Amino acid sequence: MRIPERRYILPNLFTLGATFCGFTVIWMSHQAATAREFYLAATLLPLAVLLDGFDGRVARMVGGESRFGVQMDSLSDFLAFGVAPAVLVYCWALHALGFAGLLLAFLFAAGAMIRLARFNVQAEEDGGSSAYFTGLPAPMAGVSLGGLVALDTGLLGREAVSPEALLPISLFVVIMAFLMVSEVPFRTYKDLRLTAGVRLVLATVVTAVVLIAAVADFMFALSLALFLYVLGGVYRSLRLRRKRIRLARRAGPVDDDDEHELEEDLARLFDVEVDPEPEQGRIETP
Repeated sequence: MRIPERRYILPNLFTLGATFCGFTVIWMSHQAATAREFYLAATLLPLAVLLDGFDGRVARMVGGESRFGVQMDSLSDFLAFGVAPAVLVYCWALHALGFAGLLLAFLFAAGAMIRLARFNVQAEEDGGSSAYFTGLPAPMAGVSLGGLVALDTGLLGREAVSPEALLPISLFVVIMAFLMVSEVPFRTYKDLRLTAGVRLVLATVVTAVVLIAAVADFMFALSLALFLYVLGGVYRSLRLRRKRIRLARRAGPVDDDDEHELEEDLARLFDVEVDPEPEQGRIETP
């Protein structure tokens, strides 16, 4: 049997670590009987994101990038950020809705699967170097569900979900699933330029998150940061849509020059660079 080189093993250990976190979330969700146990299960999701973020960086550092690692990472993401959060929110609240709750949990997991499959295809076709993701990334959607559970069981300290809360919880799950499969552009921040203004914003955000985490709860602070990220993506999408409608009313169908003008507007607003030659679907590449 051929033993893989060490440089390929280390990145995959981080991937397996994220997978183990997701697997443990599933196990803890089935075992949980108190709010504290659900809270602890939810806190493993940010740890999975941290490990998932390190595997690619470690692979590039040690020269251990491989197609095998890419496939392994995708499967790990589906378990850790698709299945695990769906099981967590089902065991915590949605089980009270019976089969409808099961369908809602499945809807989230299916949305994560579609999102990851689309990302893989677009990365192969376009190289994955865009300033934008197409749709909300599965890890952020998964942690958002975990944040909802942690907010209720940790910060608010509720031992049981009230019947009145089931509707907003269900709507939140549906919204997260929809955002994953949507074409709403979300920043990757791969091309973020650390200008004075950007550094000021980053320092303000980090300080606010640390203070909220210290005063209230870490998961609440993380959930608030994710909420602002999601809100920014939706805002960009609505701004782009309004721009397209105005151009269509003024001069007919939107051509390539108009599409590039839209991207330049977004670039000025969010401080990113735009290619001088517009590419088809540039803003919709992960």
